[in-house]
Amino acid sequence: MQEKNYVIENTLLKYLINENKQVSLLLVPQSQARELKQPWDTEQTPAAPNPAHNKEWRMGSLVQLHLRHHSRCNSGGNSMKYSESVRNLQFASQDAIETADSTKIITTLTATEGYKVLHTLTHQKGQTAFSIETTFVNESNHAMTLEMLSSFSLDNISPFQEDDAPNKITLHRFKGGWSLEGKHISEPIETLSLEKSWASAFVESERFGVIGSWPVGRFFPMALLEDTEHQVLWGAQICHNASWQMEVTRFGDTLSLSGGLPDMDFGSWFKTIQPQESFSAPVAYITTHHGDYSEACQSITKLHNIAADQFGEEGLPIIFNEWCTTWGTPTHENMLSYAEKFKGHPVKYLVIDAGWSKTNDHMLGQAGNGDWIVDTTKFPNIKDTTTKLREKGYIPGIWFEFEVTTKGAQVYENEYDDWHLKRDGIVINCDGWRTFWDFRNPKVTAYLTEKIIMFLKENGFGYLKVDYNGSIGLGCDGCDSLGEGLRTQMEAVRLFFMEIKRQIPDIIIENCASGGHRLEPSMLGVTAMSSFSDAHECVEIPYIAANLHYLILPRQSQIWAVLHSTDTDTRLCYSLSATFLGRMCLSGDINNLSEHQWDLVKQSEDFYTSVAHIIKDGISKIYGERSLNMRYPEGTQAVIRTYEDELLIICHSFENPNESMQITLSSGAYTIQNAFNNKYISITGNVLTIAKMDCFEGCAVHVIKATV
Repeated sequence: MQEKNYVIENTLLKYLINENKQVSLLLVPQSQARELKQPWDTEQTPAAPNPAHNKEWRMGSLVQLHLRHHSRCNSGGNSMKYSESVRNLQFASQDAIETADSTKIITTLTATEGYKVLHTLTHQKGQTAFSIETTFVNESNHAMTLEMLSSFSLDNISPFQEDDAPNKITLHRFKGGWSLEGKHISEPIETLSLEKSWASAFVESERFGVIGSWPVGRFFPMALLEDTEHQVLWGAQICHNASWQMEVTRFGDTLSLSGGLPDMDFGSWFKTIQPQESFSAPVAYITTHHGDYSEACQSITKLHNIAADQFGEEGLPIIFNEWCTTWGTPTHENMLSYAEKFKGHPVKYLVIDAGWSKTNDHMLGQAGNGDWIVDTTKFPNIKDTTTKLREKGYIPGIWFEFEVTTKGAQVYENEYDDWHLKRDGIVINCDGWRTFWDFRNPKVTAYLTEKIIMFLKENGFGYLKVDYNGSIGLGCDGCDSLGEGLRTQMEAVRLFFMEIKRQIPDIIIENCASGGHRLEPSMLGVTAMSSFSDAHECVEIPYIAANLHYLILPRQSQIWAVLHSTDTDTRLCYSLSATFLGRMCLSGDINNLSEHQWDLVKQSEDFYTSVAHIIKDGISKIYGERSLNMRYPEGTQAVIRTYEDELLIICHSFENPNESMQITLSSGAYTIQNAFNNKYISITGNVLTIAKMDCFEGCAVHVIKATV
């Protein structure tokens, strides 16, 4: 067995090459390298176990792929991994390219049949996770049809175990769901029936993912495997705004975590690659970490900062969105009244949500989408509205759902069918009143350039909220397969987002898809921030917002605080405190708030502004005991976000709050620098105490650690 080893930051990367020149990647924290067991010195089969290690080790592969004309593994319908297409690949070369800011390791695998794979692992200076890009190249003189191509494959789990690790491996996943985003599910692999059987006759796999153009559906595209005995984790996140899959696979004593595009079986994806052409799978982020799963997740999400710095802002300004104020009936007059209400407040963006365009009054102002004609009964001259808002010091924003047309719009009608996505020749329709533009059609992008980009430019908008309230489903016509049709459509959509930013460099774009259905890196990477959820006024808001600290950057997580004149002080502080878990977005009955209520709002805004740097650059940990049910939350939640020697501590109680909590911080002396509605949090030395809270309360403190 040959090894090519690299140590980057605190990660040891071992590229293992067997006698057949097959390649596998082993990734471990360098701090734990001495704990490695080394069963890979001789690859084993069930008939010939290694007596020295007593381990049936099956080497994985740097990439998983399947070509249609090759044989599959003996696990049809369960997995397409380990096919003849993979077995044909052999190590050809490896190049390590270092610059001042990055390291790239490019591994080339070739098959005598005339195809190769380029596996590019990239590390950016200061990061603890890596990106991977996998490219298939057809060097033959005939077409080849891919039915599977992985973005990543993490194998040899766990290399710290001498056997098949019974009761020692856990899978971490995160559930999606409308207004229920981010629930952490931790499952021993035995609950998935992935413990080893008496003989490794077949590949066993837990294949999961999402189908459609809402990439956050039943799952987020992030998962981790943990060796709980050694507290080492291996994790990955897929950067793709359409269907995806991951697989946890048992073959022998070790496990494999891989993923990328959905294969033909799971997502009806296949693609024919012509001679001398290539195809790249979506980028994936990977990491390994010694410690807690939350730290491993944030090792990955730290990579999101690279794009966020380009598409976001220097600070984290406050947003006011009138959706939960007018519920679909914005007007020129009420936008100017809100501007007056926020005079003297640190609110930067005033956003007009759905209902500004001509509609047929169906579905809260969302019918008639596609024509995008200003309703002059609400906005007689929308340029006049934006001009007056800018004169008052605000940046005006506006809502679009530009990827669809809805009933009531002229462009929804039959004569525009060729501009819309079809499946099996029939226009795809969601709920009987929403259809989808085909962004691969130049006529569509030309039309939307005029309707969206030119509209924004001509009317002085500096903020764009993009909503997306339906999923295309399995796929669409226009390519080799329905799955490939979907992939090319959503690639074109993402390119249109980038075109908006190219033509309007100062525009701030918000990514919304019925809340959090697009909270994945490729869309986060072309927008400044995202709507965290469609949970507008719910008591579960702080629960959901805290969940997302492990999945996206809080600097990109826009959280609603919907305020009502009927709210008690306790309820107002509960809602406002939740916005410290991300980006503050205010809405609600602001015209009728009392002077005292406005004073609470101003206190929360000032506190938010004072801790924005911690929200932006910190690392989070969730404490407390929370009920599994998020809609009817129970218990107490404390989120501690740490940045250098500063802490932001945000506490919320639910029904049946926990008794008081004590949390031991790192050694040192701490002082509460600033607070919002704090009646419960105190610090003595390095011991943080949170007294038992009453039901549904919220508070926060800014803590400074004394420097020696």
